[in-house]
Amino acid sequence: MTDVHSPTSHPELEALTRRALKHLESLGYSEKSLAYFELTWQRLRLFAQEQALPDGLSEELLDQFLAHHQVPAAAVERTAFHRHLRRATGVLAQFAVHGTVARRIMKRAPSPVPAAMQEVLTQYLTYCATHLDARPGTLRGRRQHLEAFLLHAHQHGVDRVAAISGGHLSSFIRARCHLATKSVALTTSTLRSFLRIGAVQGWLPIDLSADVPTVHVRPDATIPSVWNTEDVDALLSAVDTVSPMGKRDRAILLLACRLGMRAGDIRTLTLDSIHWATARITFAQQKTGAIVELPMTDEIAEALIDYLRHGRPATSRREVFLRGNAPFEPFGSNNNLHHVITRYRRLAGIELPAKSRRGLHSLRHTLATRLLGRGVPLETIGTVLGHHSLDVTRRYTKVDLDGLRTAALEVEP
Repeated sequence: MTDVHSPTSHPELEALTRRALKHLESLGYSEKSLAYFELTWQRLRLFAQEQALPDGLSEELLDQFLAHHQVPAAAVERTAFHRHLRRATGVLAQFAVHGTVARRIMKRAPSPVPAAMQEVLTQYLTYCATHLDARPGTLRGRRQHLEAFLLHAHQHGVDRVAAISGGHLSSFIRARCHLATKSVALTTSTLRSFLRIGAVQGWLPIDLSADVPTVHVRPDATIPSVWNTEDVDALLSAVDTVSPMGKRDRAILLLACRLGMRAGDIRTLTLDSIHWATARITFAQQKTGAIVELPMTDEIAEALIDYLRHGRPATSRREVFLRGNAPFEPFGSNNNLHHVITRYRRLAGIELPAKSRRGLHSLRHTLATRLLGRGVPLETIGTVLGHHSLDVTRRYTKVDLDGLRTAALEVEP
């Protein structure tokens, strides 16, 4: 067997792997990752020599190499070693073609909705974005609701939007009855919007929005999930602030539990949003577009400085928080940072009630409830949270049990 460190008879393949390693190093890949890639590519060169395959990278070489190591075709059957071989060979092939390596992106599965119906859906979403100034998150939600409805209609013999009838609307809503009332209400609201705009724009022959069943949701139907003070402290204490990722995650959690920032606003926060001289954080909310200015406490400032100086990778990106693995990029638009809070909740051994919410938004609810308990006016709480209406802020009065007890009337004997 040829020594992997001996002079190679495949100089073109060796030169390619050396350039690829140099490129990965420039992207900030860790020494451990670089070593794994280098070892796999050495094995690939050795395999090419032993099999007397032509010099250079080819599909034939990669297929035979993976088959030699018995890498299964089905992803679920692959071991960690198999997954690494697939990743390493895929990275090398990508570099050979494009001269760079991009982060893997989970591609959205093609919609099963017929192309003609999908085209109308795209037109509707474009109209919402350009004429109604709908936010990206709103558009994603509407797409999901409408794709479900159009697929339902297609399964009932409809192949074009103009053929939709009131019966299709009713049967679809009945099929959604197992969902939470709020989810069904969002679906019906989206359907009415789609049908009204479709009639005005000419995609539909008549306006069927009146045929969509009405779903009433009481504003106080749900109680926000709230953490107790001890659990919040335990969550923050579970973070290992020695590691770069721990420095990042502590700053993220502090912004959520001390300032009540939404996951989307944390994810898109930029360096330009932090005003060190005035100790303020200013940003436009992802959900509403409204400008919010929040105070930056010493605790938050110290966590941000620690991350920016000792944890954040060197990059030209302006987003504050980046992924922990190379190539270092901001979190994706669908990432709600749930993995951050889940990791440290489990490390801290925190048990929450079965039906309570467990994402970063629950820390936002917790802050509002704590402020209310300290006697902070609703107007101030609403300003901190960026609420457009006090009716939204009033939801938190339902969980201020201590406050409700003090206001309760004594029962006469």
